[in-house]
Amino acid sequence: MLKQFLKDSAIYGAARLLVQGISLFLIPVYTRVLSPAEYGMLDMLTVFASLVTLTVALEVSQGVARYFPDTESADDRIGYASTSLWFTLGAYTVFAMVALPFASALSEWLLESDKHQSLVRVAVLSIWGNGLFYLVHNQLRWALQPKLYTVAGIAYSLVSLGMAVVLVLVFKLGVVGFFVGQLLGSMVGVGMGLYFARHSYRWYFDHAKLREMLRFSVPLVPASVGVFVTLYIDRIAIKELMTLADVGIFGIGYRLAAMVGLLMVGIQGALTPLVYTHYRRAETPGELARIFRYFMVLALLVCLGITMFSREILVVFSTPDYYAAAAIVPLLAAAILLSNMYIFAPGLDIAKRTGVSAGLRITGAGLNTGLNFALIPIWGIWGAALATFLSALLIFAAYMVFSQRLYFVPHSWRPLGLAVLAATGVFLVSTQVNIAAWADILIKLGLLGVAAWAFTQVGLIDAAEVRRGFAYLRPVRSTSAA
Repeated sequence: MLKQFLKDSAIYGAARLLVQGISLFLIPVYTRVLSPAEYGMLDMLTVFASLVTLTVALEVSQGVARYFPDTESADDRIGYASTSLWFTLGAYTVFAMVALPFASALSEWLLESDKHQSLVRVAVLSIWGNGLFYLVHNQLRWALQPKLYTVAGIAYSLVSLGMAVVLVLVFKLGVVGFFVGQLLGSMVGVGMGLYFARHSYRWYFDHAKLREMLRFSVPLVPASVGVFVTLYIDRIAIKELMTLADVGIFGIGYRLAAMVGLLMVGIQGALTPLVYTHYRRAETPGELARIFRYFMVLALLVCLGITMFSREILVVFSTPDYYAAAAIVPLLAAAILLSNMYIFAPGLDIAKRTGVSAGLRITGAGLNTGLNFALIPIWGIWGAALATFLSALLIFAAYMVFSQRLYFVPHSWRPLGLAVLAATGVFLVSTQVNIAAWADILIKLGLLGVAAWAFTQVGLIDAAEVRRGFAYLRPVRSTSAA
């Protein structure tokens, strides 16, 4: 499992790195064309899209993820995949038919004005397309087809981002251009996804399999809403307590911090289907613990790099209106990692205890909501970032405790904790560096090296493990060539 995980995660991660790199280079476009208030509108509609994605199709894709890899019957696999496709198409079509007539009310609710009805309508159509793409794209993950998953994802992203740039810069469509680009990209992605997964789909709908999948996935909807609130209540609270311009500044900081999510995309894309496939094997818990240690090495180094250089990145990629976002990047980067690290605690999902997951997520959502409305009046957008971090930390800890009781994984907590302390110390030292631009960069790079050395000293990883990791990625020599 470990060798397949490393190769699959490299494929998922490399593709996402390419796409995220393109997105990063588009930040100068958006920050120079869109005001902070317009960027705030973009963020609020993105928040709305995330909520719809989590609720409208009742997370049926998670039901496919649970049952598709766990059955050996080709007919049953086709039944699960096909049923989820037609159910999702129907659910999103009903959503669009209901939402479009209420564009004025949605504009007033989300954007504080009913003058953006056209923008809302385009956003609704974009959500419809992205919902379908999310399902067919993930089907390639459940079928253990990382290369095809990557090709479809890159095509979707390139079309979405490319068309958005043309529509925003050339045709001056502003935020509307962004969502038109997403709609066009989703249509290309859906077409490719359906073609690549054509052996999984038929003109077939199985009510019994739908009920089976929904029994697993419906309890995840409140849990997913909890995740949504945990991740996005900060922007909602900022809009209510501050301004759309502040939402825009926070959104830039969040997008910069979200670069740490590159790690999660590759690892989550590879790990989740492998765990569901191999969890019964005796060696799987130990391999999962080892993967978690390797992940933490990369995660801490990436977090340090992004947070230490956040100011420099913003100077290059944005305008002075957005420089205040640098202060919130460290907390948001850590929060984004924590909110996605539940994949290393699979016990609740393996045991199908989705109700417990829902309870934890809802609790975290309530905590994050209370913290945001308590801290934003005191510390502004930094208070929002702190609230998001604290709630993500507590939910991950609770999730791990419950998971370990159901599917024990022998995690090495002492070296993990010492490595986190070492990374925190290195970051605090870096905040005191203020000499000259080139000297600051050299010193911070040196501090990254110090952090990597510290990780080996506390036992998080050693040189032999690094060499073995690279060996796993080498192509296997065929016996015929020997």
